[in-house]
Amino acid sequence: MTQSDNPPFTSLDHALTHYTNIFRTKNPKSYEAIQSASTSIPSGTSRGVLVHAPHPLVFRGGHGCYLTSLDGDEYLDFISEYTAGMFGHSHPAIIEAIHTVTQQGFTLGGINSKESELAQLLVSRFPSIDAIRFCNSGTEANMLALGVAVAYTGRKKILVFRNGYHGGTLTFGANTALNLPHEFIVANYNDIPDTQAKLTPDIAAILVEPMQAAGGMIPADYSFLRFLRDEATQRQAVLIFDEVVTSRLCYGGLQERYGIVPDMTTLGKHFGGGREIMRLFEPGMEQSLFHTGTWNNNVFSMTAGVVAAKLMSREALERANDLGDWLREGLCRIFADKCPDLQVVVSGIGSAVGVKFLGEKGDIIRELYYFYLLSEGVYMAHRGSFAVNLVHRQKHVDVVLELTRNFCEEVLVCS
Repeated sequence: MTQSDNPPFTSLDHALTHYTNIFRTKNPKSYEAIQSASTSIPSGTSRGVLVHAPHPLVFRGGHGCYLTSLDGDEYLDFISEYTAGMFGHSHPAIIEAIHTVTQQGFTLGGINSKESELAQLLVSRFPSIDAIRFCNSGTEANMLALGVAVAYTGRKKILVFRNGYHGGTLTFGANTALNLPHEFIVANYNDIPDTQAKLTPDIAAILVEPMQAAGGMIPADYSFLRFLRDEATQRQAVLIFDEVVTSRLCYGGLQERYGIVPDMTTLGKHFGGGREIMRLFEPGMEQSLFHTGTWNNNVFSMTAGVVAAKLMSREALERANDLGDWLREGLCRIFADKCPDLQVVVSGIGSAVGVKFLGEKGDIIRELYYFYLLSEGVYMAHRGSFAVNLVHRQKHVDVVLELTRNFCEEVLVCS
């Protein structure tokens, strides 16, 4: 679409109506699929993060860094499965690895060698991890990490941070009705005085993201993490870094970048920690913990995990981070140049980029930016973020920057 294709917008609301109408017109099959699914699944999907008006996109497949919608349109994917999709779609090395599994069995009801191989690869990367347990999701990893911390310390209170997200049962934004019944103390992120005032001697654990992801790609201040490390040590509490998202930002996670070692770390599909804490899982130990699950060590995940860990080399992650920095700096430059009065914060670290529009019209501009990019074939997170993955190249990032420049010049009413 070119500038000449756009009508003269009289307001942001007018522009938003225009681009949502384009979305509706292009995606009748997505609408029908969501309507059909809604008869058995509330809102049409089990993933609340995907739900938005007028309806989410429905996809039929993907390759590389592109997705194809049910209506046959191709989109440049900058959601990257909300940072979890580091390898794009259908990466040949991973496809080849899991193809062998389809001929050998997914879960064998016993131990397999890939479990140990993947564990050793991960232990070698992360400063805090001496031993590891595999889980089926980041949510489960965080649930178990808190359970271990409570058992290890004999205490019950958990310090967490406002707008933190650690899974569907550990979220500290507006709606906490589904949270686990721990004794949570909620402090303000990056706020040392507020956190200091809420610390008590009977804290079992401190659970924190080194960069709040769902909360807006907000990096932790070094001084804040250093403060948490010192306070946890002083109080003999377990400091847990939730690196489910941030483990993609550095070979050894953000703990390596900050040079601060937590007591336990949770990652995408696994969690690990210091040897002393993890010994609670060894049979025969006093207060030994029993942790199992049919799919915890399934051959499918373990085999793919080994290949994935090797693909995420230090060099590959640094390339992705460089592209993320290029995107972040470019967005800052364009917004400052084209719309100097626009209240916008571009945040994040490396390959994770957040965009937040502030002010009275901030939510409308976010919606408008999202639907504008969709109209031009770019898929970003509706909540306002981009995630660069290992198959993105500079030409893909430049597409986003060029479209953002056009968005500012053609759509936004900037003074």
